[in-house]
Amino acid sequence: MARLHVTRVDKDGKPSYHAEESADLPAWGAGARLNVVGQAHPRVEGADKVSGRARYAMDQRLPRQLYARVLRSPLPHARIKRIDTSAAEALPGVHAVLSSINCQSVKWYEEQVPLFDTTLRLVGDEVAAVAAESEDIAGDALRLIQVDYEPLPFVVDLQAAAQPDAPRVYGNAQSNLAGDPQIEHRGDIDAGFAEADVIVEHVYSTQTALHQCLEPHGCTASWESGHLTLWDSTQAIWETRAEIASALGIATHNLRVIKEHMGGGFGSKQVPWKPTAIAALLSKAAGRPVQLLHDREAESLAAGNRNATRQHIRLGAKRDGTLTAISARIELAQGAYRVGGETAMVDGPYQTLYHCPNVHTELIARYINAGPAVAFRAPGFVEGTFALESAMDELARELQIDPVAMREKNYTTAEQQEGKPYTSPQALRECWTR
Repeated sequence: MARLHVTRVDKDGKPSYHAEESADLPAWGAGARLNVVGQAHPRVEGADKVSGRARYAMDQRLPRQLYARVLRSPLPHARIKRIDTSAAEALPGVHAVLSSINCQSVKWYEEQVPLFDTTLRLVGDEVAAVAAESEDIAGDALRLIQVDYEPLPFVVDLQAAAQPDAPRVYGNAQSNLAGDPQIEHRGDIDAGFAEADVIVEHVYSTQTALHQCLEPHGCTASWESGHLTLWDSTQAIWETRAEIASALGIATHNLRVIKEHMGGGFGSKQVPWKPTAIAALLSKAAGRPVQLLHDREAESLAAGNRNATRQHIRLGAKRDGTLTAISARIELAQGAYRVGGETAMVDGPYQTLYHCPNVHTELIARYINAGPAVAFRAPGFVEGTFALESAMDELARELQIDPVAMREKNYTTAEQQEGKPYTSPQALRECWTR
């Protein structure tokens, strides 16, 4: 029986392994029966879920627990000229109010903007938050907060955001670029197109999609003797612990994140979101536990999305269908902020799906005045595959070749950037056969 052992760890933290024979486990005999793989087993958490015993972040109830609501921007781009929370603070049953008045030190997103900024960049941006004895009282308090907004020019369309005269999501920026373009290439793309007998060129667009988790984003937060506990709806308890500790300026050993069950995440909950930090700060200010979870409107506006894309594709091929060049210029709508986590790898299928010696991809993210993009089930690959496969069909029509036969001609059993074999090299062929 071979066992893998770590022999060393390189400077990038990647381990190296070597195989070593071990005699303490018997080898499988001919016709051996597997007791776990391929056998039916009841889900470990199944009984708790169907009986209602499973506990989610929204189910948490602590002594003296308060409930929070958030006032959100009604405008896609605006500046807060004046905000008055005094009437909300005086309402019986209200225990804490946060806004740009008293919460400027905590920064959020990769842009490191204040948790409650005086510049609002999307419909749904957080203006203020209230913790009260009940959600109804918190809602009444929100209606008492007075805000004077100065509307600013905005852009919500990906193509419009790319224009030189487009409104800037960040007023002092020279453009709406969200970070540097990501460029990947192999071979000689110009030589690949020069070698082609046929070239097709098309532009494909994909729309924004929402995760709409059945359980919304949020948590219950409790400070006790300098220690913070979060019952959070998250896919990443350690990431949440590290980022919340950093944002709030507390030691990680004074912060505990608990997640028993989670009602959907799909990638959107692999990073911490504002409700977690806001609930923690409200709990500290009120001296009592606070629960804050998105309502359905907030979940739609401010909990991330699969971003819209625009993909300009060129494919070059020989008369027999052999690909000689793949070029893709991909623009994606970042939204108003960058949240971290997995990036939308829309360029991935172009680099990996079919054998081609000459590939060039450029991935360009642009800010728009809308909710931020975040990972969404194989982030980017759905959008990229749709566009690439559509272009492959167009190429097959142009060449008058059966589209499956053309794909078979360009089949690859290895990851071409690193030259490593796929673990299931025949999987795509099996899909075509079925």
